[in-house]
Amino acid sequence: MHRLTTLILLFASLLPLVAQVRIDGKVLDAETGKPLRSASVTIKNSNGKIQKFTTTKVDGAFSLQIDNIAGCNLDVSILNYAKQSLPLDSISLPITIEMQPSTTMLKEVTVKADKIREQGDTITYRVGAFAQKQDRSIGDVLARMPGMKVESSGKIQYQGEDINKFYIEGSDLLGGKYGIATNGISHDDVGAVEVMENHQPMQVLSGISYSDKAAINLKLKNKAKATWTYHGSAAAGYLSSPQTLLWEGELFAMAVLPSFQNITTIKTNNTGNNLSAQVADFLASMRGTNLSSISNLSLPASVGLNSRRTTFNQSALASINSLWKLGRGEVKTQFDYTFNHLTAEASNISTYFLPTGNKVITESRNGYDRMHSLSGKAIYELNLKTAFVNNTLQTNLDWDNIGLNTQGTINNTQNAVLPNYYAANKLKVIKRFHGKHLITFNSSNEWESLPQSLTANLNSKSIRQQTHDQAFFTDESAAYTLAAGDLAISLEGGLKGFLRKFNSDISDLPQDIEGLTTNAVNTNYLTLYAQPKFEYNLRRVNFTLSTPISAAYYTFDKSIADRTEFYFSPSLAMNWKPNNRFNIRVRGNMGRAPMSLNMILPGMVMTDYRSFRSGVDDFYNSESKGVSTSLTYKHTTHGIFANALAIRSWNQTPYTLVQKLYGDYLVYSYSTAKNNGDRFIAQGNIGKTLDFIRGSANLNGLFTRIGTHLISQDREVNNITTSWSGGVKLNGMPASFLSFDYSFGYSANCLSMNGLEATWLRNIRNELMFNIIPHSKWEWHISGEHYLNEIASNRFKPTLLCDTKLIFKPTKRMELSASLTNIFNNTEYNYITYNQLSSYESQRYLRGRELLISIILKK
Repeated sequence: MHRLTTLILLFASLLPLVAQVRIDGKVLDAETGKPLRSASVTIKNSNGKIQKFTTTKVDGAFSLQIDNIAGCNLDVSILNYAKQSLPLDSISLPITIEMQPSTTMLKEVTVKADKIREQGDTITYRVGAFAQKQDRSIGDVLARMPGMKVESSGKIQYQGEDINKFYIEGSDLLGGKYGIATNGISHDDVGAVEVMENHQPMQVLSGISYSDKAAINLKLKNKAKATWTYHGSAAAGYLSSPQTLLWEGELFAMAVLPSFQNITTIKTNNTGNNLSAQVADFLASMRGTNLSSISNLSLPASVGLNSRRTTFNQSALASINSLWKLGRGEVKTQFDYTFNHLTAEASNISTYFLPTGNKVITESRNGYDRMHSLSGKAIYELNLKTAFVNNTLQTNLDWDNIGLNTQGTINNTQNAVLPNYYAANKLKVIKRFHGKHLITFNSSNEWESLPQSLTANLNSKSIRQQTHDQAFFTDESAAYTLAAGDLAISLEGGLKGFLRKFNSDISDLPQDIEGLTTNAVNTNYLTLYAQPKFEYNLRRVNFTLSTPISAAYYTFDKSIADRTEFYFSPSLAMNWKPNNRFNIRVRGNMGRAPMSLNMILPGMVMTDYRSFRSGVDDFYNSESKGVSTSLTYKHTTHGIFANALAIRSWNQTPYTLVQKLYGDYLVYSYSTAKNNGDRFIAQGNIGKTLDFIRGSANLNGLFTRIGTHLISQDREVNNITTSWSGGVKLNGMPASFLSFDYSFGYSANCLSMNGLEATWLRNIRNELMFNIIPHSKWEWHISGEHYLNEIASNRFKPTLLCDTKLIFKPTKRMELSASLTNIFNNTEYNYITYNQLSSYESQRYLRGRELLISIILKK
């Protein structure tokens, strides 16, 4: 009887568990069949009270358990889709729920949404809450969102780190060239910006390999989906100095369809906007060929000033980017062409701090730079939970012709012809077995050629240099990964090969300089490597240990002796996320690495008309160690985003850079001498929404200290460069007829040599823009930039630049404007900086006053 009673009680206690119902399902887009991530799934009882709640995963899946489903409804909702409610006691499980895109837009007058919303690892910014009337592209709005930093090229950082993917409606159309989108897509076509923290782009690695990077996804408004959207502009005007006619034009077209995406843009201008940076690949890794131009000839640069103020240009860009979804995979093509004809003019004073007395070189330079660039990519990608395949075939063909006329210490003219030809094919295949086994194959083959020339005419003497640098690089590897619970163990092994041939010839060295005038160097290597890697997840802490080892055999065709080297470079990283607000990362590394093979040069090469260098006469290795730590914090409810980073590193090499002046000529070489260098960098940033003025504020700071060791005029010099900067940005719309953007920046830098400290040089920058809206069809922009640069101890050079723009909008699809830039017609900008053992003082010539009349049309 006692046993029977016990069994009855046990059965009664287990009955609720047995009676529980498990509800599994998937949420998909009804039109595309794509899984919908972060959809809200809620079970409510007959009284409408919530019983269970969850959100869908990356593959759209969800799972819930409930004691009794009688009378309960399953509610599914997600932004931009019509909500669905299903009675649980009349459906079959597991269930597939197809969501229909919503045809009714939520009206802001009836629904007040949060500016920033957090759901798991996804942060959603509402674009309309941050946009202002003067904004044109989505990049303009992104720059106001706390936690974001957007450069003029369109490159994006989130919480101080570069993003690892840029999606448009979940598809990676542009890869690393997303500057086309940030500078081209109208903010009015974007409803929300999603930031996916800890984003792993390859689904096959989900749950195995940890990622500390974030990705961005643009969620378009319904009006911009399943159709082509267009906008274009044309402008004409006049520049007072130098006197010339102005033009500016742009055509942008975008299609975001269920199985096809395309962005095509054509731009041209001579208003100072260099377009090349907008098609740069921000996610591209360093080329394995690792070639660089011998010549450092370039137009005069400006520091701290918007390059549009100092650039005299004729520029054009054409970019066509397409994506087709074929079955479960994607095919992408990208074609870009840019042309830039730039001219610039400046006066410079270079002061070399020498143990025997300073050397001063004066130059007044003007020149041109004609650049053509043609690039193309063809990509196939399959990105599934069980497999990943990516094959990328690409080519880059660049032509660059630079000419400079210089008057001063040495009167001369220079011309450089700098073509660069590059082609590569990269293949990556990953297969996942039984959920915990991964096999990976990588194949990378790259070729690069630089047939270049540099000519310098000094009075009646001419020096001509011909160089031909060509390299082939291959990297073939395989890896196996085992995921055992919270531990992932992987081993990658492979073979790298590198073949490089370099030839150079200088027609005639200056009389004071001695050395070989030719180079004929082959630098080749074959490396066998293995990289064990361990990843361990302990609740909210991730540990990653990497221990790469390699054996390399180098051949130099008698330039220097052949040799075999062994390398070991371990690193350990920890990522701790105690809660959804804080994220702390610590990383340490140490190792031994070979020097750059570009340093092996028995003879002289000319970098410009008065600078020459030669290389090392032996093969060297360097030793390094470093530690870094970073902290990020966010409180989305209060609109606070903050990040901080500190890096300390040490480097030791058995060779030292030697600088020596022969008259007015400068020669760089290397000496066999130990060299210890160190670097410290600390930076921080905090952003906050300011609801009372419908805006946001941002504070930032940066400190760097870099120590190096050099030999100047046969004497050792310990060189320390210290700099720090800080700034604030503030924007808002305190009234419906007024918005503003303000930024302030302060920086200072100092050079110390052998304990003797030079004067600190300080720079102050203020920028302010008001947008006044007297009528719904009219806007008036008033902006100013004020620079205060220290050019000598307590002696500052101010520069004030003011602009204005009047805009008339007769219809929603048309905009007319007239702008006046550099109203006061300022023509000069002065600054001074320190660089290793020298100071550089420059007077840049600015674009004069310019008037531009524009028309913008959009679909």
